[in-house]
Amino acid sequence: LPVVFCMDRAGLAGADGPTHHGTLDIGYMLTVPGMRVSAPRDGAEMLALLRLGLSLDDGPFSIRWPRAAVPEEVPPVSEIPDVALGSWEIVREGSDLAILAVGTMVDSALNAASSLAEEGISVTVVNCRFLKPYDREILAGVLDHHQTVLTIEEGARSNGFGAFLSREILDDPGLHFPSSFGTMGIPDRFVEHGSREVLLAEVGLDVDGIAGRVRRLCGLGDRQSLIGTDQDVRESA
Repeated sequence: LPVVFCMDRAGLAGADGPTHHGTLDIGYMLTVPGMRVSAPRDGAEMLALLRLGLSLDDGPFSIRWPRAAVPEEVPPVSEIPDVALGSWEIVREGSDLAILAVGTMVDSALNAASSLAEEGISVTVVNCRFLKPYDREILAGVLDHHQTVLTIEEGARSNGFGAFLSREILDDPGLHFPSSFGTMGIPDRFVEHGSREVLLAEVGLDVDGIAGRVRRLCGLGDRQSLIGTDQDVRESA
């Protein structure tokens, strides 16, 4: 049925506490046959995705957003361009590593990329506003030009977008698995009460945490810090 699921408090809900964190929806929405799964990076994209979902009449659609202020002013709906179903957007181009970012993590990834550029690390950032269906054309281009790929989502890493995408790449004979593939998300535990800013830093999903993870994937920094938290998937291309 053409039902649109609108999920507020996606990710870490801040002061609402551990019972209200929206960490599990990506995993279970991805398992629903025919479900379109989306996550906007800002308020304008949220309205564009909602408009798209309401226009579909051949199955369910889900959209998630955080308990947070929009990063910038939202224009009138009439001025917001349409978004094509399943499309991604390359928002920064680099050569050393590609970040496939979901929703709220797009701007954080961009800020981390800007910081890393000052250190000589060149990072591509992709706005993966559709988790399912995903943009195979852009994904193929990213894999063709980057040996190191990192997915970032404000949701549980267990069975999340990173896990889903790695399976898709391995199962698609037309795609090659990168030499180094990492995932970032909310760890497999209940996160306690606190502001979004504090909690995102606690789980490593702030700008500093993302930049540190990129350095390690690029062979810089202490890789021992990954043990017990977020092991990289490494497989020969």
